[in-house]
Amino acid sequence: MKSSNETELEIEINDKQADFLEAVMYDLDAEGTKTTAMVGGIGSGKSVAMSLLMLMSKNELPRAKGQFACMTVTQFQRSIFPGIKSVWAEHFDVREYNPKTGQGEYVLWKKPPEDWDKPWQEPENWDNCVSFPNGWVMEVCAYKMTADLHRGRNDDFAFMDEGLLFKRDWLKILEGRIRANVGKFDSPFHWLISVFSSPPYGSTGEWMFDIEELMKEEPDRYFFMQVTTKDNAAFLPANYIDNLEKKLSKIEFDVEVLGKRLSKIPKSFYTALDWDHHSDIDERTFYDPHKVPVGSFDFNAHFTSCTVWQDHGKGQHCIMNVFVKEPRVEMTMAQSLAHELLEQLDQQALRKIVITGDRNGNNLSAGTKKNAMGTMMTNFQEVVKVFEDAQWEVILNPLTYNPPKDEIQKLMHKVLSETQEDGLYLRFHPVLAKSTLVSMSRAPITAGYGKDKSSETKDKQEDQERATHLSDTADYYVVWRTNGGFNWVDGGFEIDFL
Repeated sequence: MKSSNETELEIEINDKQADFLEAVMYDLDAEGTKTTAMVGGIGSGKSVAMSLLMLMSKNELPRAKGQFACMTVTQFQRSIFPGIKSVWAEHFDVREYNPKTGQGEYVLWKKPPEDWDKPWQEPENWDNCVSFPNGWVMEVCAYKMTADLHRGRNDDFAFMDEGLLFKRDWLKILEGRIRANVGKFDSPFHWLISVFSSPPYGSTGEWMFDIEELMKEEPDRYFFMQVTTKDNAAFLPANYIDNLEKKLSKIEFDVEVLGKRLSKIPKSFYTALDWDHHSDIDERTFYDPHKVPVGSFDFNAHFTSCTVWQDHGKGQHCIMNVFVKEPRVEMTMAQSLAHELLEQLDQQALRKIVITGDRNGNNLSAGTKKNAMGTMMTNFQEVVKVFEDAQWEVILNPLTYNPPKDEIQKLMHKVLSETQEDGLYLRFHPVLAKSTLVSMSRAPITAGYGKDKSSETKDKQEDQERATHLSDTADYYVVWRTNGGFNWVDGGFEIDFL
C-alpha cells in the first residue's frame, strides 16, 4: 500500500483491508467532508486497517491537526492506543521518540522537540496529543463528559474507534469541527472522518449503518464496509474461529464473528427499554465487592439462568447474567449454575448472597437430587447448598407468587420509564449483562399484554440466551425489590405481596 507523500508503506493485508484503504485513496474525491466506516468483530483486522490509515494520513497531511474521538482519554490510552502502537512497531518499525537517543518517530502526551514541524494550528495543550516530525498531530478528544467543549475546534481529520459507543448527538458536534485549513491540502485524507467499530448491539451505534445507505447515493463521499473474522482468517490461528464458537454465547458469535445484525421486535413487552440509556454506566462505581449481591433465578430443563443485582439506593444494578445449557458431570442444572455463579463472583469480598426468583424453584422435580438425609431437594435448595458448602452466608427469599404477566408488564414499564414515585431505576452492565438486554429487547407482547414465551419452546432454533428466560429473571428481581425485598433482608417486614 502506497501513499502519495513521504515513504512507501508496505504491509501484507487481507482483501477487505486492501479494498477499504484503496477506496479511501481513490474513490473518496468529493469536495468537503468525507466519511468512511469499517465495522467488524473479533479478529476481523479492523485495528490493523485503522493503524495503517493513520500512517497514510500522516504522510498525506504534513502539518495537519485532527482528533481521535472517543468516550474518555483513559479509554484511548489504556484500551485503544496499545493496539495501534503495536501495529506501528511490528509492521513499520515506527516507535515512540526517545529524547535521550533522539531515536523514534512520534511523541506522546507532551510537546514535541523544537526542531519538529508544528501543525498549522497548534493545540493549546499537548497533554493528549500524538505528534510526528512532519507536524501531523492527532489530539485525543473525550466526548462522554465534555462533548460540548469540542464545539470550538477546527480539525483537518478525525478518527474514531468503537463507534458503537458514540452517540448520534456527539457525531453532530464532531462533524462540524472538520473544517480547518481550506486550500492547504490536495488529498482525499483532508477532511476525512474515519470510523472503526465492533458491531453494535443497541441503538447508539446504529448511525454507522446510515453511512452504508449514504454510500449508495454519494459513493464519492461515503464508504462503508462490514468485515468478519472469516475475512481475516489467513492471518489468524487455524482453530481461532472454532475456539471462539466454543467460548462465546450464540448471540456474541453471530454478531462478533459472523457479522449478523440483531433484528428488532416491533411490539415489545418492554416498551420503555432503551438499550443505550439503561446500559449507560460508570464502570468505576457500578460493582461494589463489599455490597450484597442478589441472584434472581429461573430454572428450566434446557436453560437455567440468573441475573445478579446490587442495590445502590435508587439505582438497581444488574452486574451480570449467568446461564448454563447443560449440566456439569454428576450435577443438576441448578447445581451447575450455582457453581458457575460462584466462579463469576470470585472478586466478591462480602461472602453473602440473597437468592430469589421463580416460585417454581421451590417445587420438587425429577431433575433434582437427594440431600444427606435422603430427602429430595428443590432447585433453590440445591443452589443454597452449593454456596453454603463454599462458606457463603445465604439468604433464601424466593417469590411465593408469580404475578400475572400483564401486571408485570405495567410494573416494568413504570420502572424502565423511570417514573416511579420512589425513583427506582435499572442499569445493566453492557457486556456482562448483554444477554439479558438482548432477551428483553426481543421479548414480544401478546394481545392481552402478556409476554410471548414461544421463543422458549424446545423446537425453536433460536438460542435460548436470546429467548425470554433472562428477561424473566429481571422481572422477578423487580417484583421482589419493589415489594420490600431488601427490607426483609435487613430484618424488616416480610413481603406480603409475594
